[in-house]
Amino acid sequence: MKKKENKRMSSHQKKVLFLIDSLQGSGAERSLVEIAKRFKDYTPVFVHIYDGDMLKPELQKAEIKVYSLGVQKKYGFKEASNLLIPIYKEEKPTLVHSTLYRADMVARYLKKKFPQIPLIGSFVNNSYTPQRYKSAGLIMKIKIWLAYQLDKHSAKRVDFFISNSETIKKSEGGALAVPPSKIGVIYRGRDLSKYDGFDKSSLRSKKSSLGIQSENILINVSRLIERKAQLDIINALPVVLKKFPDTVLLIAGHGKYHHILQKKAEELNIQKHVKLLGRRQDISELLALSKIFIYPSYAEGLPGALIEAMMSRKLIIASNIGENLECVDENCALIFKKGEVGELADKIIYALKNFSRLQDYGENARRAAQEKFEIQTIAHKYEELYDDVTNNYSYRR
Repeated sequence: MKKKENKRMSSHQKKVLFLIDSLQGSGAERSLVEIAKRFKDYTPVFVHIYDGDMLKPELQKAEIKVYSLGVQKKYGFKEASNLLIPIYKEEKPTLVHSTLYRADMVARYLKKKFPQIPLIGSFVNNSYTPQRYKSAGLIMKIKIWLAYQLDKHSAKRVDFFISNSETIKKSEGGALAVPPSKIGVIYRGRDLSKYDGFDKSSLRSKKSSLGIQSENILINVSRLIERKAQLDIINALPVVLKKFPDTVLLIAGHGKYHHILQKKAEELNIQKHVKLLGRRQDISELLALSKIFIYPSYAEGLPGALIEAMMSRKLIIASNIGENLECVDENCALIFKKGEVGELADKIIYALKNFSRLQDYGENARRAAQEKFEIQTIAHKYEELYDDVTNNYSYRR
């Protein structure tokens, strides 16, 4: 392995050190891994600060070096910084690219010690939405406010930001008072080939393993948190079941709302129709055996799961938030007003009733995904932006 790593390193003169909270497989983490694997001009090196390394073997298979710091404290910024200093000195990166809040804070602290290395930050979520404050208790509101103050103050140390959507650029950039000229938008990418060519017998086996006989399978893929709005799908399901009593809802993802969703399904006596699958590695197969993909989120980054559904040619039902509408429009998805459970139920019933004549939506979604989100194109855009930042940084210095 060392020989292979050295061969890869010797073929590149430029290096980017990715600093990230974990590599456990969330949308931002998976997207960054897929992009980095396709770099041609930059050698990627990953450092994850906290536990969670599900994606580490994938990086190592691609001969990408990974450092696992194993910081146990929830924040542990000082400990992480001390562990990173020798890594910075050893790797001598051309630039550092941080992603997710805690990694951002550590990278910005280290910027004071390594001012000669350009620092790129990431905007991947709407972190300071009114919805987040509204649903939080008093203690949590104080914590969010303190985190926001630290984020806003330290953002001045970042040389450039990559936002995964125009919507996030506007909202997050505005919240942190970052000039638009310091924010570039590059969408998340996905590999189209992963969503094609599934064997019918293997899909039947997958379906059987899940205990499903029905053809009317709905699917949502996302973290189980309030703003992802899976609760709205469950609340809409009893109305759907009156028309299509064999409907099954798959929810793939993990999070603190698992027990809330489970409890609501039991209260509505529809638990046999709702399968909470937890974190999955077989999302492309689950999409392939499902009829309709539902994405009712109240707020997003750029929704990677929605992009995957587009690539899978799924009939999509999505809420009308700006982040979703940067991916789909009324030519390739059924759009409803966020939070309107009745309208969501109507859209699901309409989609099931007219499924065969709505196939153009899935084909249109696939074409749109290919144009906007093809992974190699996205990787090339990242490397171009890195060159622009480093060249401008050298000129300024």
